[in-house]
Parts: sequence; structure tokens; C-alpha cells
Amino acid sequence: CCMIFLAACDRSAPQGKRGNDYSYTVVLTEDIPSIFKEEIDKKYINDFQMTYTDEEYLYLAVGYGEQNSGGYSIQVDGLYEQGADLCLATTLVGPEADQVVSQKPSYPYIVLKTKLTDREVVFRT
Repeated sequence: CCMIFLAACDRSAPQGKRGNDYSYTVVLTEDIPSIFKEEIDKKYINDFQMTYTDEEYLYLAVGYGEQNSGGYSIQVDGLYEQGADLCLATTLVGPEADQVVSQKPSYPYIVLKTKLTDREVVFRT
């Protein structure tokens, strides 16, 4: 039984006390579950936040949409409990000023895998 959820970034959520960190793995593109990858492929041109669950894991994806060049990456600032929520905090990191990058647009996104939970996911980007 598979589930895909689209979730918006909730910047208005109370910040509260940061709880326990969750362990996670960054998922390589070829290891993203195919049904989830299909949904990402439909959305990656724009900013997105999505979750997907299978019988064992929770997958979280964050994309920052079209960037004007290559050289961008996504920094995971934390995956942690906050109240009843599971929060994923990320930051888009641009290329260094002297870094040589492709001048073609890029579409950075990241997929994380963690233990299955029934907590509500909140994205902080």
C-alpha cells in the first residue's frame, strides 16, 4: 500500500522546542521508489515538498525549482521532532562566486529516507 502526500511549507507553525533528531539517508536517484520518482518528475521544475510512504519507510522530497545555472546543492539543516510534528529543515546553497558551473538551468532536489512515523511532516525551507 503506497501513499503520496504533497505538503506545503508551513512557515506559520509555532517554532517551539526542537526535540529528538531523526536519522535519515539521502536517497540516490536510482533508488527512489518508481512511483515517487514519477511524481517528482511532474513537479521538479517548480518548488515542491512531498512525502511518500511504503510499508517500511517514510520518504521526504524537497525541490527548489529552476535555478539559472548549475552548482546548486541542498543542505539538510535537520530532521527532527517538534511537538507532534516531524520537521525537515533545508537550505538551498548556491555556487561559490569563483566556481565554474554549467550555464544551463538546474533543478536541485533531495530525497531522504527515514523510519516510518505517523507524525505530521512540516517542511522548513
